[in-house]
Formats: sequence, C-alpha cells, structure tokens
Amino acid sequence: MKSQSGSALILSSLLALSATALAACQPEVGVGADPETAVKGNATPAASPAKADPDGTVVDLKGDITDLAAFDDSLAVRTKDELLIGSQKDFEEKKATSLDISAECGDLSSSESGFVLACPDKVLLIDPASADSPQEVHMEEDSPVTAATQLSSGEIFATSADSTTIGIYKDGKRDGDIEVEAGSDQLLAVPNSSADDGVVRIHREDSTIQNVDWTNDRAGGRLRVGQGVGSIAVGDNGVVLASDTEGGRLAVYTSDDVVRLHQYGNVEGTPWGVTWDEKRNLAWVSATDTNKAHAFEIAKGVPELRGDLSTVPDAQNIAMLGDGTFVAASATGHGLQFVDAPHLKKES
Repeated sequence: MKSQSGSALILSSLLALSATALAACQPEVGVGADPETAVKGNATPAASPAKADPDGTVVDLKGDITDLAAFDDSLAVRTKDELLIGSQKDFEEKKATSLDISAECGDLSSSESGFVLACPDKVLLIDPASADSPQEVHMEEDSPVTAATQLSSGEIFATSADSTTIGIYKDGKRDGDIEVEAGSDQLLAVPNSSADDGVVRIHREDSTIQNVDWTNDRAGGRLRVGQGVGSIAVGDNGVVLASDTEGGRLAVYTSDDVVRLHQYGNVEGTPWGVTWDEKRNLAWVSATDTNKAHAFEIAKGVPELRGDLSTVPDAQNIAMLGDGTFVAASATGHGLQFVDAPHLKKES
C-alpha cells in the first residue's frame, strides 16, 4: 500500500510555499492564473521524431495505443477497440487479458480499486484480478459519456466533452448531478485519507482546471493552466500534475478543498503525458517532440529536474507501476515501453 512519509513531506512543502505562489490561485478564470502569457487552448500533442532509441524494454503491440493506466503492478492498455489488462510479464509474454470495447469509448483511468473506462452508455469498472469480468454501470446521461472516475467511497462521476452536466452514480444508480461551465476532457478522483475524495476536471478548449465541489453540490474553483493544458494526473495527498503543452511547462496543483496552483517548472520540449512516481516521490512528464521523459522533484519552490530517459515515439501516455517501473505507450504503433530503473541524479 501507499507510503505516506515522503508524500506527506511533499504536501507540507507545497503548502509552505510563499504567499506569492498561493496568490496564483484565483476563483474565476477571467482573472487568470498566469497573467504573463496569452491562453491559446485546444492543445494537442506535438509530433515525434521518427528516429528513437528508447531506454529499457519495448513490447510490440498491434495498433496505436490511445490510452494507458496503472494500478499497483497491473496495466490497462487501450487501442481503438481493445483493452488489454495485465502485468509487465503478461505483456511481454503476450498473455494480457483482452476485452473488446467500442471505438466510441472515451477516457481510461485508474481508481483506488482498479481501472475505469468511460463508454457512451456505460462505465466499465475493472478489477485486475478478474479482468475478464468487468462490472458495467449503465449511464443515464443526455450525451455519450467520454470521461468518468470512481471515488474510493464508490461513487462514479461521469460526463462528456460536450456536456456541462456531471452525473453522480451511487450503488449503480444515478444519484444526482452537478452543472459546470463547459465539457470535460479528463475527470479524475483525488483520494483524500482524512475526508471525502476530491474530483478534478480539465477543459482543453480554454485550458482550464476545476475542482468539482460535489459535497456542496456545486462547481468549484476554476483556473487557467498556462497557455494550453494537455493532460493531468493525480499524485499523493491531493497533488495534481498538469502539462502546460502550449507553454512548455509542468504545473503542480493541490486540491484538498479548492484547486490551488503551487508551482510551474519549465520542460525541455513540448510536454503532454504526466504521471506520479510514488516510489521516488517524483513527477514525470513526457515531451513528445523530443522523445524524452523528465523527472522532477516538486517538494521545493519550483520543480527541480532529477533525471530523464529516452522514450518510444509519440509517448502520449505514461504511467508508473507500483514497483517503480516507468511505462510509456506509443500513440503511433511503436509499442509499450518498460524502464525498471530510470537513471536519476543524486539529491542535492
């Protein structure tokens, strides 16, 4: 299970940042969390060089990998109409469990109990121990569901890139909804060991991040993510990572009560994929235009580069296994990459 000592130190360090950094948190998008740059929005991953020399081991897979999620030492790998679930060994030995899915399914993520896949009329909840028998929760939304997440207490939140309504499901039945300002491209639960889990979403069109204040039945604080948000990932103790693809930066937020921006760090290249390295307490970012992934320590005032590695081309999705293995998935057919011992600089 999760170790709390290192992550608690990171959280306390983030919360101890200067009032100047905390002042970046604004309740309305119109004020702007980053007044020095103009928002472009509608970010997309940068194209990768065709030539690459990826570190570690690369496993060939049929088709382009469109999404990736990790749960302990299990992976869920999404192609257009197939979901593969298994361990690193399962993928290397071509023994991963295969599920046929609709090409219309949306975002894939992980929860405290397994994997969550948003599909147009249902949400699939997948326990890696019984991956061939996913639980199907029927959706009652007006728009096809493309983003969903599950809280540690069991509630499912579901929405669409085209809908301003986030439906809440409890025990398999629709239990209410919350109206937000725009559609959601990603929707993630933020585990909280001492209170109700948080929920955070992003909207790429206007580069916003927002916490959903679901316990008070309302939309929460909303901020701009630099010039153009790419993707988000959840760390420990309320930490949320975001790639500012258009601005070339990593953004670090916390979302314990409201979403707060704590720091930006420059990334060499154009960032897209982000993931949290629980074993090393590091934030990882993939830069698709350089075929590189960079690791940052975030316990100080600004993200500090601790190391990097070479990835497969178009590593739009990255993840960390429970044993500390870095995983990158190519969106253009170059396979699934595993690096079990990333080279890192010594702590200063």
